[in-house]
Amino acid sequence: MKRLPPLVLAAAAATLTLILAIYPEEGFRAARDGMRIFFEIVFPSLLPFFILSEILLGLGVVHFIGVLFEPLMRPLFNVPGEGAFVLSMGLAAGYPMDAVITAKFRRSGMCTRVEGERMLSFSNTADPIFLLQVTVRGRQGSTVGATPAVRSRRRGPRRRFD
Repeated sequence: MKRLPPLVLAAAAATLTLILAIYPEEGFRAARDGMRIFFEIVFPSLLPFFILSEILLGLGVVHFIGVLFEPLMRPLFNVPGEGAFVLSMGLAAGYPMDAVITAKFRRSGMCTRVEGERMLSFSNTADPIFLLQVTVRGRQGSTVGATPAVRSRRRGPRRRFD
């Protein structure tokens, strides 16, 4: 990928600064709305997955999963077996979660830098459960599980036919 010249980046930054100086109310409102969306919609959707991953790490389940999936993950992706945990949490929670877990594995020495990059390359996706939770929370204001809410809304009222 071709890098942008520093002059183009400086011009873009100066333009953005000028726009924010001319229209400070809109910039402040956009920043406030972005923070509100994050704390009211995105963060509550991710919190259960953060808690679950910490519990599983603390109980040693991740090590068990690593031993169990090492024969599959090493030849397939050339990562340690613990990469299966990263993949499963990434598929369940979406792209923020697998990046957090991979960084934690890297800091604790469970994987090398190259293995961490590989784990991110195959597990860092926008997944349906995360997108459903964020969408349902944002559109319906639901604070309960999103998947049952979407499922019941799609099905509509139940009717019995004898």
